[in-house]
Amino acid sequence: MFELAFHLVAPLAASASLAEFIQVIDGEIRDAESEVIVGRVCALLVQVGRVADAGENLLDIMDGESSELGKYHGTFFKSDECDYNDRIRQQFDDIYGLDLLIINNVEIQPKFQKRGLGLLAITRTMDLFGENCGLVAIKPFPLQFRNYLDPDWLRPDGVENPEAAFRAATQKLRNYWALAGFKRVDGTDYYALCPARKRPSLKTIAASIQRKRIPV
Repeated sequence: MFELAFHLVAPLAASASLAEFIQVIDGEIRDAESEVIVGRVCALLVQVGRVADAGENLLDIMDGESSELGKYHGTFFKSDECDYNDRIRQQFDDIYGLDLLIINNVEIQPKFQKRGLGLLAITRTMDLFGENCGLVAIKPFPLQFRNYLDPDWLRPDGVENPEAAFRAATQKLRNYWALAGFKRVDGTDYYALCPARKRPSLKTIAASIQRKRIPV
């Protein structure tokens, strides 16, 4: 049996960094008996409600932490308020909370892939950290194609056309995350789900994994 063990770090004193409003969630996917680590999950909990209560600027906090988080802000939030923008609220009409849980990445060791461990791990992560969030978001991206446009990028074995292979791998991931209830955010490369809306249970997802060929 596999399990997910989380590692969280939170300062007990006020921090000079506005990053105190962004909780890093690191998880190890491991064999429960041997404790051998077979994969990892990284997520970020953006505590928008705390930002609003503190009177801080959400854009400054997210963009100051990383340019990628700045892009998340531009997609999901109003430019000068701690609130989801109108376009997002129209597409996801069951948003009740303000916080945003971002699934940053999921990695499974090759010999343990195609068992659905990544999908199951993300489902449990949402169960534990996403229930009070307005949305859970992800940008599906095949890690084997990280920096694939760089001149010194080494293509995986068997890849003849990197651009076509990247598109195919990305679509597989999008279909994969759809099993957990994620839907594409209109006009973007991001996918999201609303925890307030009923989503597939761990049992339902496990059954889907048994029926389908999955990438991780």
